[in-house]
Formats: sequence, structure tokens, C-alpha cells
Amino acid sequence: MAKFFIGVDGGGTKTRALVVDANGNVLGSSLKGASNPNSVGKAAAKENLITAMQDALAAANVTEPVTAFCGISGVNDHRTAREFENKILQDGRIQFEKLRIENDTRSLCAAAFGLESGIVIIAGTGSKCYGRTTDGKEWETGGYDFHVSDEGSAFDLARSGIRAAVRAADGRGPDTILREIIFKELQIEEVGQISQRLHQNSLKKPGFAMTKDEIAALAILVDKAAVAGDAVAREILDNAMHDLVLMVKTVAQKTEMDKIKTLRVGITGGVITHEPCASLFKKALEKDFPGCEIFKPEEEPVVGATIRARAL
Repeated sequence: MAKFFIGVDGGGTKTRALVVDANGNVLGSSLKGASNPNSVGKAAAKENLITAMQDALAAANVTEPVTAFCGISGVNDHRTAREFENKILQDGRIQFEKLRIENDTRSLCAAAFGLESGIVIIAGTGSKCYGRTTDGKEWETGGYDFHVSDEGSAFDLARSGIRAAVRAADGRGPDTILREIIFKELQIEEVGQISQRLHQNSLKKPGFAMTKDEIAALAILVDKAAVAGDAVAREILDNAMHDLVLMVKTVAQKTEMDKIKTLRVGITGGVITHEPCASLFKKALEKDFPGCEIFKPEEEPVVGATIRARAL
């Protein structure tokens, strides 16, 4: 049996690794660059992941084979996960008793609930929902990127807000203050300028298209308009919260957690943890799951990764 375990939380900007003993005591840690293969490429992601684990093992003064669980954003399917695992194993710089790579929602869920039943939902720039039961049933919804999914995310709110502003400007939709505040933020005067701003002339990087993060940052304008009493903005928020609740409801049904007396849901991400969306989400979820517990996980995802590593 392994005596030492590594938990890794890998994202689009940084990778954290923790080495723990069989009782969960932290022996060493490290922080490296991104290990999301979609953000930095497969080669850089592999290198950052390996060096993060190497440095954590060195800090812990551990030289024997270890068991590792790596929760990596951007690893969204089993084939990609197994390919990533094989590359790490074939590299040979670290000796493993066992190695498991999965999406980072697994680490987040373990950070929130340990190995007990629960659901986590992320609603920040993107969105995703994952749940796991004590006996190992699991399901996930959303998170297929902004082209086809990410409902209820900041990008989704911003896109809906821009669409509402454009429709109000050209007469296809109801009047809304989103037209004024979004056009002002984008520094445009008429609706015909919107395409050039979005696709050719970013305010942050003239001559280039606006990035996903730049567009997502406009979501706060939808929040402000809704708080100010704008009916169109409020409808956008209500629809977004309905989409997030649908994610949770689907995961609960697929894992049979909808039969649990008190459903527990961990929330994270700037959209869902701040007002007015936090209250709107809670109200919407309680319609389907009266008495549900909604909270922000206190432990970091990397701690959840060590829990999953020890469970291997």
C-alpha cells in the first residue's frame, strides 16, 4: 500500500500540488504554470504537471512511488484523460503506485463533500455541474465551452445582454437600458459598429477580436441593469438561473440524489456566488429541492484531489 499521495489541481493559469501521508497530513507543496492542455498545449501542460509534482515531492523529501490524483481543467473526456496519464507514466521522472487524471470538478466535489454524496456547480466565465454519490455514481452536465454550452456563465449573461442591446437598437426587441450601458462600455455610438468591436477591434488589443474573458466581463452590466429594475435584464438573469438549476436537477436525477432528503450543493464562480444571482439561484433551486443546502466549499480543490488520491 502506498504511504504517500499527491493531489493536483491544474488550471488555465496555474497548477498546485500537495503531498500528503495516509492520514492527510501535508508534507510538501508546489505551484507551477498552467496544465490545462487547451490553454497551453499538451506538451507544456505535461511539463508543468510533472514539475509541480516533482517539486512537491522534493519539498516533502519523498522518493518512493506514490499514488496521485490530478484534477485538470480542460480534460473533459475519458480518452483525453487516459492519454494524459500514459504520457506522464511513460515520462518516467516520477514513479507511481497509481495515477488518475480526471476533470477538475472531481477535486472540487471532494473538497466540498469528501467522499460523501453531493453536487458542485461552477458558474464563472464558464459553467459546469458535477455530482458524485458515496457509492461512486457520478454524472456531469454542461462545460462544453461557450460555442455550444456554458449556460448561466458570465459569458452567457454577457452574450444575452449584448443580444438584447442590439435587438433594442434595431427595433426587434423591447427597450432596455442595456443598450445604453453596453454601447457606452464598448465605446460605440450605433448598432452597426458592434461587429467591428467584437471581431476586429478589441478595446484592450486594437486590431484583434475581443476575447472570451473580455466579453464575459460585460456580465456585470446585466447584473447592474437588473438591480436597477430593467425587465429585460432581469429576464436574462432568471433564464440563466433556470439553466443552472436544470444542470443540478439533471445530475441529481442521473445519480438518484434527487431521492435524498436534503440535497447538498456546493457553488463556486463569480456569477453564482455574488448577488443578485446568488439569491436568484437559491430561490429557483428551492422550488425543485425544498430545504436544500447551498454553500461555498471551504477547502481548496487541491485538498479534494488529495482526498481522491487517498481513496485510490
